[in-house]
Amino acid sequence: MKNLQNKFISGLDGLRALAVIMVVGYHLKLPLFKGGVLGVTIFFVISGFLITRLLLQEPENKNSIDLKSFWIKRVKRIWPALIFMISVIIIVSAFCNRILFTKASHDFVSAIFGFNNWYQIFNNISYFDNGGAPSPLLHCWSLAIETQFYLIFPFIIILISKIKNNKKERYQLLSLITTILIVVSSLLMFILFDPTGDPSRVYYGLDTRAFSLLIGALLAIFTQCDFNFTLKKNINDVMGILSLVIICVIVTRVAGYNAFLYKGGYLLTSLFTALVILSILRKKSLLSKVLSIPVIDWLGKLSYSIYLWHYPIIILISGGKKSSVSTMLIEIILTLVMAVISYYLVETPIRRGILSKTIHALKTKTADNALLIKKGISIMTLCLTLIITSCLCVAFVPKQSVMDQKEEKTVVKKTEQKEETITVSDEEILNNLNLLLIGDSVAEGASAQLHEAFPLGNINAEVSRHCSDAVIVLKGGLDTGWDGDCLVFSLGTNGPMYDYMQKIRDMLKPDKPMFILSIRAPYEEWADDNNEKIK
Repeated sequence: MKNLQNKFISGLDGLRALAVIMVVGYHLKLPLFKGGVLGVTIFFVISGFLITRLLLQEPENKNSIDLKSFWIKRVKRIWPALIFMISVIIIVSAFCNRILFTKASHDFVSAIFGFNNWYQIFNNISYFDNGGAPSPLLHCWSLAIETQFYLIFPFIIILISKIKNNKKERYQLLSLITTILIVVSSLLMFILFDPTGDPSRVYYGLDTRAFSLLIGALLAIFTQCDFNFTLKKNINDVMGILSLVIICVIVTRVAGYNAFLYKGGYLLTSLFTALVILSILRKKSLLSKVLSIPVIDWLGKLSYSIYLWHYPIIILISGGKKSSVSTMLIEIILTLVMAVISYYLVETPIRRGILSKTIHALKTKTADNALLIKKGISIMTLCLTLIITSCLCVAFVPKQSVMDQKEEKTVVKKTEQKEETITVSDEEILNNLNLLLIGDSVAEGASAQLHEAFPLGNINAEVSRHCSDAVIVLKGGLDTGWDGDCLVFSLGTNGPMYDYMQKIRDMLKPDKPMFILSIRAPYEEWADDNNEKIK
């Protein structure tokens, strides 16, 4: 294509900055970013585009793809900052929050070795339910998807290169296969998504999210083709700006667990992101100039480090809950500070080969290399100290989990009733009412009054409980013989309800009354949806 930026793409870092702002806004629970999870989709499209562009340029220069060199570069890009973040978070949480430390200890292997998304899937860990603070490494699922893409997609390009020697034919076949994979991945998301259940399986899966990376790859193939095509500047600018506006509207209007995203929303966002990138690619485009403003460009360069640090910092400080403005400011400032430290002291020097240069300088031992050696040894000492300390913490610091708490079960046997009409007071009715209440912190806070009002009632309430736990609690009660007068469902403030109310209803006898309390959680994005489901 004509009139495209070739090497350094001015404005692309600015798009990364917008994406990371969306993600951070979502995790801070800011109302303007209720669909901020789409920032990850933007990252996926950018990554798919850049990696495929890099891979396609190699055969033109070397007649082959150097996989070893490619993967070494990816390791240098991803691992140093990731390991630095994980080590610090494990050490800090070991001293400050033993429950989060336990969760991080379980997750760190999958986070480092790039299978965290499948670890979350196989352990049924929801991305959206808020049953207690989640693992501070939960956000590493997206890095795992990118890592898996980096491992698989180069082989597809190599295979096609061996089948087709002609460049035009090679690109045509690669475009066809990539398009087919996009369709298959999109259909898998559409088919596997269950609007009545938790969407985390679809959200985490490489198979259901690959289309975003592949759309970026298809754009790279399209722009690398040697054909005479160009967009007029005005059309190009309007296309890019309109696409970016549509993405921002979706981010502000659609919640991250909304069915629309899984029924085409993620696909549309990926396509619009590709159009934004295409607009940026044009030399001297309006979007390229706007997104190259120094502050935005700087944030874009830090975007990977910001993404790594923002989530664990938010989880450690506020537990992932909606917090005050002052707390949010502290979280943002800490995120920027740690991102800057990571980018300038660890990530960039290692990516530029400081370790190998230091080893070489130590062998030569020339006076000119003294500063290089000092810097290299300092970085190596810092990294090794953090890695060893974090490993010792995982190995020897005692673990603690909220799931270790045992729930008490109440067994009540019904007595036979005589067929006679008697008059009883309201107080007597309440005193003899054998109800089971399953609740969260709202009910837990009122448990003393509830026990006083319902002496025979089983008030089973726990802080940060979400709706999925109700199935386990009720099943335990039924297994131990509970057959009381009614059930009270007092959940919904800690996450979306999905289809758990219906599951609970189906577990009860048809004539067993079930009461559902509406919720009031004005700072949680799912409150209105849950109340609508209750209604």
